[in-house]
Amino acid sequence: MSKILCIGQSVLDITVPLDGPIEQNVKYHILNKFCCGGGPAFNSACLCGKWNAPTGFLTQIGKDENGKYLKKVLEEGNVLPDYIIENADMQTPYSYIFTNSQTGDRTLFNFPAKTENTDFDFPDDDVSVILSDGHEPELSLQAIRKYSDAVSIVDAGGYRESTMAVARASDYLVCSEYFASQHTGRKIHPDDWGTCLEVFSEIEKINGRHVVITLGDKGLLYKDGKEVRHLPAFPVKAVDTTGAGDIFHGAFAYGIFMDMPYLDILKLSSMASAAACETLGGNTSIPELDTVKKRLKKSELHQPELCSG
Repeated sequence: MSKILCIGQSVLDITVPLDGPIEQNVKYHILNKFCCGGGPAFNSACLCGKWNAPTGFLTQIGKDENGKYLKKVLEEGNVLPDYIIENADMQTPYSYIFTNSQTGDRTLFNFPAKTENTDFDFPDDDVSVILSDGHEPELSLQAIRKYSDAVSIVDAGGYRESTMAVARASDYLVCSEYFASQHTGRKIHPDDWGTCLEVFSEIEKINGRHVVITLGDKGLLYKDGKEVRHLPAFPVKAVDTTGAGDIFHGAFAYGIFMDMPYLDILKLSSMASAAACETLGGNTSIPELDTVKKRLKKSELHQPELCSG
């Protein structure tokens, strides 16, 4: 049976809702917190599993309580356990996420684990889609070589050399505007078509294939044939944007797996991401596939715009 293979970091997310932005020299009395599984590829894998696509997740977790919790979340999320590496010598990564309940914006403090490059004995599975978040570059590159017929996607949220190594080998480079700005030294906005075209062209040179640049609440840029286009974001009242990008990438991998038309994949991913912003947490905000489809039907007039410099 063909499957999706996600590769990357597993994190315990501890979300703290606040009534406004974090301010310096202020003491906050925290009465509530919210814990759930997290990490870019972690959330993507859980979305694909929830949407009933056969999905494996290659990740390293500790044998501590946080690791046991994350493994349980993956199993309950219909993610195949075959690729999970349990490392007794590492502490499972965790993050504190402070969310602004007025805007949905968040500030994230991540405590990563030091992981060793692991030689994983990849099974002879029929993997048709690979999604990497760049946190396990050696394993990601091994998987791309092992499953050479698979369509490979990289979730480039931030600019790191490890992410760049995977991006160069991937068929689809789906990056954030933050990554694009870090790589090119320029900020982009859909109202400035000239800069959009120039930055898009520079990002294309990384892998020489397919590129998508996500712009948060400003939508995304993609290429339709030879033309760069802008797909506006779906309107949403955001409560928490944590994991929205992860959910976008998971839906993107699902769309590729289901062999959907390219624009339909982008709309599906955008709507899934928008719906996720209405719920607190990352992993817990993954929407049902039927919910996303119904919302898309109500937005049939939502169309891309041509980017002309």
